[in-house]
Amino acid sequence: MTDTDNQLSVIELKQTELLFKGLSYSMLGSLIVAISMALIIAPYAEQNLSWQWFTALVIISIYRWLVYKTYSGLPTDKRNNKRWALHFKLGAYAAAAVWGSSVWLFYPLNHPEYQVLIVLGLAGVAGGALAVLSYDAKIIIYYQLILLAFIESRLLWEHQSFSIELAVLSLFYFGFLMKGGHEIGNNYGELVKLRSDAEKHNLALLSTTEEIARIGYWQWDMQSPDIDLSTNLARMCGVEQSKTAMKSCLLKIHEDDRKRVKMAIDSVVETGAGSTVEYRIKTPKDEEWVIMNQIIKRIENSQGEYSVFGTVQDISIIKSAEDKIFNMAYFDELTGLANRSHFHMHLNEQVKLAKRKNEKLAILYIDLDGFKEINDTMGHDQGDEYLKIISEKLKGVLRDADFIARLGGDEFCIILDGVVEGIDACMVADRCLSLSEEFVDIGYQKINPQMSIGIAIYPDDGRQSTELLKAADTAMYSAKKSGKQTYSFYDPKMTSDSIARLELEAELKKALINNELVLWYQPKISLNSGEMTGVEALIRWQHPQKGMIFPDQFIKLAEQNGLIHKIGEWVLDAACKQQKQWKQKNLNLNIAINVSSSHFSSSQFPEKVEQELDSYGLSPDDIEIEITESQTRNLEEHSAICHKLHNKGIKIAIDDFGTGYSSLSVLKQLEIDTIKVDREFIRELPDEPAAALMVSTIVNMSLGLGYNVVAEGVETYEQAAFLCDLGCPVAQGYYFSKPVPAIEIEELVKKNFTLAE
Repeated sequence: MTDTDNQLSVIELKQTELLFKGLSYSMLGSLIVAISMALIIAPYAEQNLSWQWFTALVIISIYRWLVYKTYSGLPTDKRNNKRWALHFKLGAYAAAAVWGSSVWLFYPLNHPEYQVLIVLGLAGVAGGALAVLSYDAKIIIYYQLILLAFIESRLLWEHQSFSIELAVLSLFYFGFLMKGGHEIGNNYGELVKLRSDAEKHNLALLSTTEEIARIGYWQWDMQSPDIDLSTNLARMCGVEQSKTAMKSCLLKIHEDDRKRVKMAIDSVVETGAGSTVEYRIKTPKDEEWVIMNQIIKRIENSQGEYSVFGTVQDISIIKSAEDKIFNMAYFDELTGLANRSHFHMHLNEQVKLAKRKNEKLAILYIDLDGFKEINDTMGHDQGDEYLKIISEKLKGVLRDADFIARLGGDEFCIILDGVVEGIDACMVADRCLSLSEEFVDIGYQKINPQMSIGIAIYPDDGRQSTELLKAADTAMYSAKKSGKQTYSFYDPKMTSDSIARLELEAELKKALINNELVLWYQPKISLNSGEMTGVEALIRWQHPQKGMIFPDQFIKLAEQNGLIHKIGEWVLDAACKQQKQWKQKNLNLNIAINVSSSHFSSSQFPEKVEQELDSYGLSPDDIEIEITESQTRNLEEHSAICHKLHNKGIKIAIDDFGTGYSSLSVLKQLEIDTIKVDREFIRELPDEPAAALMVSTIVNMSLGLGYNVVAEGVETYEQAAFLCDLGCPVAQGYYFSKPVPAIEIEELVKKNFTLAE
């Protein structure tokens, strides 16, 4: 056997020893997490499966424990590296498979908050494994892949937007962990190799590798007040000398963690049992606290003298990833407030607490009056800024104990616990309404913030969280109907919501008969030439009393009551009619027409489009049919319709690309011509790296595969310039023009939209 072979054998043996050393602690933590998950999730899942799953995990843990004890009892020269490494891998992969199976065996289908909890639990297991399994890069990667496969398959199986979002977050998180684990594992392997070399030749190499892996070690002779630090640990702690006082090192630890670290060291000294502890440390060079993971052991030399040895690793990057996925799951990205999932979880807990204490609680459901007008007239960026300002102002009128969440859009909810009478909720509502006394500066305008507030009281207005929320929502609509900028308590007799819905449905039927529907058009601009290349037709309802009504207020209702098909036919006819008028004026603008899923699914849809084109003397190139990504789910049916349209020469665009389920194979089957990049990605350009990467990937992939590309929701010069530099050919959005009536298009087409700051 050569020297190189001997060295590799030493490295592999050392890796296996390190893996087994951390096994007992990881199994204990794993069982604690498993018990917690089983107890928390079991009431919402099949309990037999929960406990069968737990039993399987215990059996595997027993197997791993027996392997560990047998291995530990053998002398070093008797430990067959490959044999014991295989035992360790089998145990680790089996444990990962059992952990991963939990998302299939007792996944709480109707409880999104517990769905997030079980995914976070597995994310925590994955993060914890990083500290134990990273000595071997392959083991940690395969362990993470097994967990990820179970999580992603289960979340994608649900076919729900919430599950898809959670799947994407999990994919990013595990990708991050696997990258970190691979790097740490390789660094550990290199570290062991260099340690072997350093014993003979050069200890400086060890210090260099420790610095790369953010690892250090220390040793304390218990008879001395000083401890010896490795070169890298001294650097990490901001200590110039490798030998320093134990007391001075402890003072660098966060005061809230210091006692816990001291107790862990004392316990190791007294009992000889190893200990693992996490704590925060800060040096003069650090702006923020660095999170460290420390394994402490008592060792004995040949003279029977004891000393304490500690291995320290900077795990800030792991904790940062865990915090990020938690924040993304439970907090609103725009305002920093709790999001809808967090709100429902908190409300459920507060209702249980109020029931146990026989107390009351109140919900204040807030809707910002006039927010749609702000968005439509000033753009989404200004609308987002308005939401952030109002969020801060709302927090300012609440107690620290009060809970506020943004449910989405311009809707907020406040939970007040320990309410004695309705007057307590009134006082908070009055403070919220008083925010209108000060104007909010948005852009160059001053806005008087107004809101409608609905109030529901537990248990008077409902004993379940869903009942309370529905009551508060109903009361909020009553406040709006009363003139806005007011609050209203829930009254069981309230029927305003259902009445308004019936009224709107009846008026929508009349709108088709009375010609109240109109099309507005938003220009699509060539980023190279600055010329208008086409428009997107957008429906509006010009109500005789209520004024302009936007599609988000009536399209969903139309889908529910069956009017969407007639509205879709009207849109198709009106767009073709307008196209004929423009062509008579020598305006060559392709019109993109949005089509609902139910209308598109009609077997006669391709023939209807062809009839409209023929009746107005148009060619297939004059229009483009836009479908949303969600419509690609019924692939067989929709691919047949797309094929018919293509045979007739009619082009198809897929809207909101990147937010749904589309894959390259789906795009090919649907014979898509144009991909429209969703505004949710565009709005974060160019400053958000993740959005920039996503948009770059979509644009480059689409262009490379021969698709036309249109970027939606471009609102700033910086966004347009980024897209232009990227090579995106066409864009639309408020930066160029908001949707306008057809007559204004005839003037805008003369304008050159070449980018200019």
